[in-house]
Amino acid sequence: MNEPTYGVIGRGRVATHMARYLELEKLPFVTWHRGMPSPPEAALTSADTILLAVNDRAILPFVEDHPELRHRPIVHFSGSMVVDGAHGLHPLMTFGPDLYDLETYRSIPFIEEKGGVSFRELFPGLSNPSWPLDPNDKALYHALCVMAGNFTTLLWSKALEGFEGRLGLPREALLPFMAQTCSNTSTTGRMALTGPMARGDIETVTRDLRALEDDPYARVYRAFAEIFDLEEVTA
Repeated sequence: MNEPTYGVIGRGRVATHMARYLELEKLPFVTWHRGMPSPPEAALTSADTILLAVNDRAILPFVEDHPELRHRPIVHFSGSMVVDGAHGLHPLMTFGPDLYDLETYRSIPFIEEKGGVSFRELFPGLSNPSWPLDPNDKALYHALCVMAGNFTTLLWSKALEGFEGRLGLPREALLPFMAQTCSNTSTTGRMALTGPMARGDIETVTRDLRALEDDPYARVYRAFAEIFDLEEVTA
């Protein structure tokens, strides 16, 4: 059985990483983005499967504006949207500016829409793990992904910038703490929590909040303390 040829649409990070993965796996693909002179129908004539790697707000308009492509499977990568005329398949990974190696790409889990076309059917040449998800749960799933990824990125970036900018400490000093926190949390969940909130140490939490003073992240700290039932905390 011949491998399908993929048509990768877009030129953002997801499109770039998907194209790189296909390239490393030696799977055939062609590309198209809005900066190209020819329309997608012309550029993607050889594509058996369309990979719509664009931002969420562009997915439905693209599907509606290009009905000629619908005789082939169209795959979108939104973690939160369900789109008529396209199969949702979310790569559960963060995609940075640098490309990854083949083993990293192969480790990416894909979340497919339960009752729809499976990852294996769409990508017979790839070995990634995949799990089905009820389409009605996609918004909740995506909210949890944002908390796990975006929120930690913002918090860790804040800490790293504070070490270097405010305290004169090298960011490398914080990295073992961050790595072990991630490892402990992945294996023991909430039991990995340490520090003043785990101890119920309201005095230390209050002192921390006063040190943050007018910093916008004081509100973030206070919100976490309140979620953890430390409502007595007042800055």
